[in-house]
Amino acid sequence: MGSLQRPLRGGCQCGRNSYVIDIPQGTNDRAQVLFHTDAQHRVPLATPLAAMIRVPLSWYRSTTHAFFPDERHSMIHRVFETTSVNPSKRYFCGFCGTPLSYWTERPHTEADYIHLTLASLCGEDLRDLEDLGLIPETQETEEQPAIPTTTTTVVGRETRGVPWFDSMIDGTRLGNLRRSQVVDHSSKDRSIRVEWEIVEWTDADAGNTAAPAMAEDVNMATSNSGKRKLGERDDADADAAV
Repeated sequence: MGSLQRPLRGGCQCGRNSYVIDIPQGTNDRAQVLFHTDAQHRVPLATPLAAMIRVPLSWYRSTTHAFFPDERHSMIHRVFETTSVNPSKRYFCGFCGTPLSYWTERPHTEADYIHLTLASLCGEDLRDLEDLGLIPETQETEEQPAIPTTTTTVVGRETRGVPWFDSMIDGTRLGNLRRSQVVDHSSKDRSIRVEWEIVEWTDADAGNTAAPAMAEDVNMATSNSGKRKLGERDDADADAAV
């Protein structure tokens, strides 16, 4: 294991589920970062590349946080259990839907381990996986020509990348895909307009420094009248009562 001597933290998007991975010092066991492309993991996570970290159950601790008095543990930490040839349990948040973990006892040696979705780790801890020695070192390759990138602007989401993952896909077709998102939410009717640009760069484009033309614009207008924050609702009710 690497030099990082602190627990790894993770949880769901809404914050109701959280977990900690305590890595003992001097242990002979080790965590593993795994990438799955088989349907058993690809379909439940709705992604062509399912990334997980496999750790001993004894390292894993989880808890739930109720935001309202009527929220029970079983409502927050939900489980989907399969009884097929390969029985397993998949845990997810019952409110925001974030996939959290996968457990199976087939083969029996796997019963002492749990697989946690890699993306559910906190951003800082996700980036520290390389310091833990969990990411294989990549061999140095010939220097690739500089490829222009586009800017990503996302409202309310973390935009900082994961350096070790970026280095893994650098120079590949996946790494050459660039995404640009422009969000305009200043319209008077409180709608949101989103423009997407997806461009694939090839070797022939490496010497072209001009900004690529937009392949396709997708404009989505969403009304903001369906949901309100609890405080806004209380204010509106109070005004109506006056």
